[in-house]
Amino acid sequence: MDRTDGTGSGAGPARGREATRERILASARELFTDEGYGAVSSRKIAAHAGVNVALINRYFGAKRGLLTEILREDGVFPGLIEGDRGSLTRRLAEHAVSRLHGEGTALQRALDHSAGDPDLQAVYQGRITSALIDPLEAYLGGGSDARAHASLIAAVMLGLTRVRLVEGATALRAQEREDLTRRVEAILDLCLTDFHEE
Repeated sequence: MDRTDGTGSGAGPARGREATRERILASARELFTDEGYGAVSSRKIAAHAGVNVALINRYFGAKRGLLTEILREDGVFPGLIEGDRGSLTRRLAEHAVSRLHGEGTALQRALDHSAGDPDLQAVYQGRITSALIDPLEAYLGGGSDARAHASLIAAVMLGLTRVRLVEGATALRAQEREDLTRRVEAILDLCLTDFHEE
């Protein structure tokens, strides 16, 4: 079912493969958003995309690979890390508070409901490193403590999300949003303080 674009040009098969790949990604994104990660099988994605299920394995390895690619394309953290260093913790705090309030893309909200899925947890573990900790370490300029600072920031941000998923974070969400953002920003500023200061 992997078709060329029908033009007869030498570039046709490559364009056909890319179009098929994009169609699979679009179908997976739509189904994961509408039904949740755990409720969608590779067969369902293949049927929705109009391709053979073997193509999912060829292009992405499995359903988990599809999700990894979708999250990589939709990457939120790299956009937050880019920009002026003086406002880094503010950007991260605003993002953390918005997620605390359940905001985010439709896909992010759908994935939140599948948070207990082992495949999803494995994808998130890799994503935390590749999309948050590694870029943040590089942004902070490397050095002996940059990884520790990046990991501490990740722990604070992920901890807020976990509180929301586990107990609803009702008490936190009841606070005035700007005050909560300033407090999270102050915590993140502390995460960047030199570990060797007295």
